[in-house]
Amino acid sequence: MSLCFDITALCVSLIMLFTYYLRRNIFMKSGYYYSFYLVLLILLSISDIILDLDEVGIYKIDSLWWYTVKVIGMFVTYFLTYIVLRYFMAVMSYRKFGRGMSIIVVVYVIIITSIMVSTPFTGWVLSVKNGVITRGGLYLLPYYVGLFTFAIIFIAAFQFREKLSRSTRAVIVISVLILLFAAGWQIVWADKLGIKLFTYAYMVVGMLLYTTLQDPYLYYYKYNLCFNERCFLDSVDNKLSEGKKFSVFFLGIDNMGLVVEALPETKKEELENRIISMLHEVCKKKNVFIIDDLSFAIITTQDVREVMVRVSNQVDKICFDLDMKKSLSPIIYAFKHDAFYSFDHIYKALSYVKDKKDRENESDTIVFLNTSRFDFYDRELKVYSALLRAIKNESFSVYFQPIFNSDNSDFVSAEVLLRIEDKELGLIYPSEFIPIAEKNGLMGKLGELVFDRVCHIASKYNLHSLGMDFIDINISYMQCIQSDMADRLIAICGKYHLTPGFINLEITDKAFQVDDNSTMIMNIKKLMDYGMTFTIDNFGTAAANAEKIIRFPVRYVKFDKSAIWNALLSDKCKIVTGNMVRMIRDLNIKAVACGIETDNLLGIIRDMDFSYYQGYYFSKPIPEDEFVYFLTSRLS
Repeated sequence: MSLCFDITALCVSLIMLFTYYLRRNIFMKSGYYYSFYLVLLILLSISDIILDLDEVGIYKIDSLWWYTVKVIGMFVTYFLTYIVLRYFMAVMSYRKFGRGMSIIVVVYVIIITSIMVSTPFTGWVLSVKNGVITRGGLYLLPYYVGLFTFAIIFIAAFQFREKLSRSTRAVIVISVLILLFAAGWQIVWADKLGIKLFTYAYMVVGMLLYTTLQDPYLYYYKYNLCFNERCFLDSVDNKLSEGKKFSVFFLGIDNMGLVVEALPETKKEELENRIISMLHEVCKKKNVFIIDDLSFAIITTQDVREVMVRVSNQVDKICFDLDMKKSLSPIIYAFKHDAFYSFDHIYKALSYVKDKKDRENESDTIVFLNTSRFDFYDRELKVYSALLRAIKNESFSVYFQPIFNSDNSDFVSAEVLLRIEDKELGLIYPSEFIPIAEKNGLMGKLGELVFDRVCHIASKYNLHSLGMDFIDINISYMQCIQSDMADRLIAICGKYHLTPGFINLEITDKAFQVDDNSTMIMNIKKLMDYGMTFTIDNFGTAAANAEKIIRFPVRYVKFDKSAIWNALLSDKCKIVTGNMVRMIRDLNIKAVACGIETDNLLGIIRDMDFSYYQGYYFSKPIPEDEFVYFLTSRLS
């Protein structure tokens, strides 16, 4: 029975090794371990077959040869077990043992190897005396080592479960269970029943890996004949472990999300295939990888700047040939070999590039990465985590910056400003967390929570009775494009029994970059019909100008502080600003001057017909309790 199992294991292992090398186009670290695994399995099968032939009497060998073959087989069994450990660690991307674990592994290998090599002299595993072979006390050592090793793999798979796909976890667990069963069988039942399953079990696991984790197509991206992100990371790991010098650059398309959404699928495939073909010609097929939609990673040992320029020019030409010149623009992030020192740096660069879907500055077609740039990226990730915590726990604060009447300097309103106080990062200002919230789709939820908090405060203290004409609440562009935004805000306002006219919503100049039939316009009209009023923020910058605000029957217009400060530069700037204010008032809209911080600035703009003033000269933003005290003290 054992002979049949071992012959099957040998034949199947030979077939797998042959076809694996035939099919494989690129070898990763796990692939090298898998190849070594199959070679050792073939040697183990041969040694077991020789012993099986002797056992059934088909081919008799003398005791010395039997002893030699058996020791070699047990030695191979031990190393096969070790290779299984290294293979699964490579699959789980566990690149280094800790220092303590490394010492244990080295000592463990030395001890086991010493025992196996010295057994002809010590007899610890097997001994031959007068032609009689006897088992030593450590005869079952390789199988106990197997049990220990497989248990380590099982525990590691559990610890790394969040980084592994469901199918990978399943394959690892099933493989380990098969090997654990085989090792236990060899220890307990093999001699009693005369059936050995250890080699056969390794063959079964080899087949399982061959059809799953070692499938060559796992390293390809979708339909394209191009390697994927997994292959890229393994390739980088291999080159670093071999001590090779190389550079990496990432090629993408500026404003990727918009491009992918706008392009028809057929056009996108054509563009992708044309870029792949070009990269294969310039950089060789084995060095080109797709990491995302129309995003590529390239490994090169050439002068990285020269290669990048060639690639960028070729992408321009491809876009032009496909009649996409106006809508597509290449962007390249480069990581030169002298800017990184470990796999972690490359992995961080990959995460950075995947997160940056457009260029940082208008002129940056090629961006050189270095480790210092990642400090800012780490900060961004930490702020994102703080945002998630703040939304989950509603652990944010609202501040109020008073707004004053320009005629008599009397208080009339206040703008609500958001602050996040995080245990790890401390105070985080809107200028930092709002762009991150908008980019990651958190602004809608955050804006709604702030609106609810402000309405609760307004109702709790009856702010209208404390002298406030209205309260100014910011809503983001991303919030406004949600189809049910108006209904949700109306529901919150009703929950706290607030008069709609008490709520004034402040929107930025992005509101002018949409069509008249957009969801945003419909939301604004619905809220206006309900009775809420609107302020246009950042007037005098970007898209916020007189021609655009005619589209909205807004009540207030806030002049950006940069537009106000321009009045300090020259008499011409002062005249232009004054004329814009008078034009706004002629449209029956009240103008608000923001950023008033000094006596000098207030004196210059005092005769410009602004309706309201806001700025640090009058009051800095203050927290809820101080703001309520400010209101009540005025009345008393």
